[in-house]
Amino acid sequence: MAKNKPGRAVIFLVFRLVSFLVFALPARIALLLGQAFGSLCFYILKKERKKALENLDIAFKDSKSRTEKRAIAKKVFENLGKNFIEVISIPKLNSSYIKRYVSCKNIGILQQLLQEEKAVIILSAHFGNWELLAHYLSIMGMPMNVIARRARIEGLEAFLIRIRKKNGVNILYRDASAKEVVDLLKNKKFAGIMPDQDMDSVSGVFVDFFGKSAWTPSGPAVLNFLTSAAIVPCFIVRREFGHEVLIEKPVELVRTEDRRKDILENTQRYTRAIENHVREFPDHWVWFHDRWKTRNEL
Repeated sequence: MAKNKPGRAVIFLVFRLVSFLVFALPARIALLLGQAFGSLCFYILKKERKKALENLDIAFKDSKSRTEKRAIAKKVFENLGKNFIEVISIPKLNSSYIKRYVSCKNIGILQQLLQEEKAVIILSAHFGNWELLAHYLSIMGMPMNVIARRARIEGLEAFLIRIRKKNGVNILYRDASAKEVVDLLKNKKFAGIMPDQDMDSVSGVFVDFFGKSAWTPSGPAVLNFLTSAAIVPCFIVRREFGHEVLIEKPVELVRTEDRRKDILENTQRYTRAIENHVREFPDHWVWFHDRWKTRNEL
């Protein structure tokens, strides 16, 4: 269970005060405030800014100038500020508004899989407003179950549970048993997974990510072997006002007699799908995560 330390209690109090303010403001003005807050964080959170710029140097090397990388990093913080405002606003938004605020040209890919009663792994990342993505897909009729970490602040966790329940988003925490996820997929539910971070607490393999070996969760590849679930890349992109969900056809996977080799190859394939979207929309990904933390000693 999430616990409240004194500092976290203060953070939650600020969160509640901002919530009241956001509820009273028009959406466009609230988003501008979120952008300004994100910009402020870019300047005051020196450690996170430094890590973001270091990671951008790894990913884009000489293909982008230092000025371009700094602009991307600043936009990341600004987008996260907007994300914060949007998540706070979800309780006051009905499903009709969210359908207008978020668009998708190829939702038919998921609808077809649902009609065929196929198990589906929604492959996404800490990219765009990933919380809003789950709500939109659930509102559009997808049986959404999302694997997520618990918030470290008890009141914030309760808030997230409440808004997710409102829109039919079921949460499985990372400490849930693998059997729970397998059972969901065998019952033809959708499981949203974001395997884009270096987490030594979960099983994974080293694959190439932006030209460098990165420890990557292999869960989607393993679950595919256990349930034959399709792995469908889904990403949400911010537009001038609102968002667009980009859905690709299921990742083409290999299946041979060598399961270990197949898991490595399939993890590389869906990691490449994530990388392609990060390359196209670099200001949408959370660059200040220590993505290449674990070293490949081989």
